[in-house]
Amino acid sequence: MCKKCLLIVVVLLLGASVASAKTVAYWRFDDMYNPTIDFSEGHATAVAAGNPMPDSDGRSVWRKAAHDWSGNGNDLTTFEYDDTWGNGYGWASDRWSSDVPVSQVPLTGIENKLSMEHTADMGCCPAAMTWSAGSNPSGVDLETWTPSAWTIEASFKLNEMSAFHTIVGRDGINVSDVHSMKAPLYLSVRPGGAVAIEFSTVDRQTYEAVSDAGKVKTDQWYAIVAVSDGETLSLYLDKILVAQTIGMTGATSIGIGEGAGGDNWAGTWTLGRGMWNGGHGDRVFGNIDEVRISDTALDPCQFLIPEPATILILGLGGLTLLRKRS
Repeated sequence: MCKKCLLIVVVLLLGASVASAKTVAYWRFDDMYNPTIDFSEGHATAVAAGNPMPDSDGRSVWRKAAHDWSGNGNDLTTFEYDDTWGNGYGWASDRWSSDVPVSQVPLTGIENKLSMEHTADMGCCPAAMTWSAGSNPSGVDLETWTPSAWTIEASFKLNEMSAFHTIVGRDGINVSDVHSMKAPLYLSVRPGGAVAIEFSTVDRQTYEAVSDAGKVKTDQWYAIVAVSDGETLSLYLDKILVAQTIGMTGATSIGIGEGAGGDNWAGTWTLGRGMWNGGHGDRVFGNIDEVRISDTALDPCQFLIPEPATILILGLGGLTLLRKRS
């Protein structure tokens, strides 16, 4: 194990917090432990498995669906599920689920009980997103953030694979000289079961790292991580490096692009959907959990689900139930 990883283990054993100064946003969906969650406008949906997550009424009323545990205030909302508030599901719906990838987060040992879920019976069009105008971030505003070094982590499980499925995305148009219809960022599963990270820069260049096909199957949990240090773009699946692009040049910070209104609010970060030509698409039907975005290129031993040697030293190997190949 590298010295950096060993130092991290020592810090964790001494009692590190859930999020560090390097964490820009962290959505756990275990908001039952957050006393500040606010269900306003009569939308009194309890944080519990099977209950719908609060929605934003199409960006007209702010309601928090998932707390940002980084402390920056980049909370998530969902787009809209049903105007009867819980009596059924409409066209865009998400709910809390007890189906989770790990019972404890390996890096921190914190209990994990809930994930975000969308299935076909809940409507056609899942849409979870940031909305800074509603959440009023008190720290780093994710929607204006343009980092050159970054890490995006997520756990996911698909219950269907049809085409492109964006696990984490960023909205916007006209951000690339090569692909004007593409959004600034996609962390996704592609046709054939490949995983990919693709992003466009403030220099209007597009970079991607794409795995071989067949890496992902339905009904299995996976941990996906994309890392950029400004020169190298790396993609990991279940702690294994599956794709890498070396030699990025110029200003390689993530771009924002253009757009304001309708489906497209440039800079918005999304979970469970992407954007193409200013419209929503590439939906995820399944579960998403433990999504963390960091402002530095993390070493694999710093991932929420780190390399096996780190888990062993932390003493969590026997305590953490990885429900991936059941």
